[in-house]
Amino acid sequence: MSRSDRISRLEGRALTQNLPTSHSTSDPVPSANQGNRTTTRYVVVGALLGLTWGASLRAWMVLLTLQLGDRPLVTWQGTFAGILLPATLVGALVGHAVYAAKTWERKRWRWVIFAPILLVLGPAIVQSNFISTLLTTGMGGGAIGVALVGMLGGYALSGFGPQWTRGVSALFGLLILVASIAPVYFAGPSSALPPGADEVFSVLLFVLLMAQLVAGISAPSRAQSR
Repeated sequence: MSRSDRISRLEGRALTQNLPTSHSTSDPVPSANQGNRTTTRYVVVGALLGLTWGASLRAWMVLLTLQLGDRPLVTWQGTFAGILLPATLVGALVGHAVYAAKTWERKRWRWVIFAPILLVLGPAIVQSNFISTLLTTGMGGGAIGVALVGMLGGYALSGFGPQWTRGVSALFGLLILVASIAPVYFAGPSSALPPGADEVFSVLLFVLLMAQLVAGISAPSRAQSR
């Protein structure tokens, strides 16, 4: 073998040894435990955000009751089981959907758009005669309006589906939002008077809560586009 052939063989062997292989032990391999911890982190953070949102909504309801001249009634069943628990579950579902949108190729996480239905199921389960009370007095309609704003607004900002359907959803969500505010704050016996700071703050708080709900429901779609 000539000298040039030996040099070429040695160079080829050196290049082969330096090439990375699929069985290299130096490359980090993600484990199932790491994936589970990441999923749990997203779910826990989402649940905490949902709990915070639900507590803020409950505080707004107390403020609204005071403005209407009634005494707010805070119960274990109505507050914790009817409001805080459903809001926490919605946040947990959104957190899991955000993680799924970043890591999964399947689109099952899009079903999170219907998560606000839990905000209606909670009061319907804990409140006796929910349907009859809703039909006769209208009480409980606020929970339905909040859920509709979350679903319609979340779909409008999701980025998937035809553009015209998202536009219609945005319009209906806005109309429901206005319909939820106007009768309470601007159709009462003192509606001819200029609104006070408490009324302005209540409207602002409610609008911000609805905006946060819509942003949360549409968050998985934005996470997928990154």
